[in-house]
Amino acid sequence: MQFEDIARKVIEKECEDYFLGIADLSSSKQVSTEKYISLLNIYPRAVSIGITLPPKTMENSSMSNCSALYNETNNQLNNIAIKLSSLIEKQGYKAVALLKAGRMSDGIFVSLHKLAACDADLGRIEDDMVITPEVGPEVNWGTVLTDAPLEVVNK
Repeated sequence: MQFEDIARKVIEKECEDYFLGIADLSSSKQVSTEKYISLLNIYPRAVSIGITLPPKTMENSSMSNCSALYNETNNQLNNIAIKLSSLIEKQGYKAVALLKAGRMSDGIFVSLHKLAACDADLGRIEDDMVITPEVGPEVNWGTVLTDAPLEVVNK
């Protein structure tokens, strides 16, 4: 069974509406990769996972509801990332799950989440957000970095 199929099964245990992409960051054309060069030399590929947020989340919800929603999706993304990195490591490769702490996680990880999603062709960065063709910016992103020779894929 291919990694993509396994990853989808792991993700679908946590959520229904999601994005999955695999990017080769070693060949990224984005300028922001330069500041991560030492990390990307160890982990040149990224598994990008996005969980779709309910429509109009930011416009129709109170700040506490938005925070609760981001905390919930952060937990889902962390669970998925940990499981996927463990699966990759069991195959003898290095992997690191970039865990999310809160709505505004560590700036480095937020940038890497965006970079991975864009390089996996899941969206484009606009106004410091990843904008997807399907749902615009209403996606919370998670990432696993790895040295596994995964096939580049997006959906």
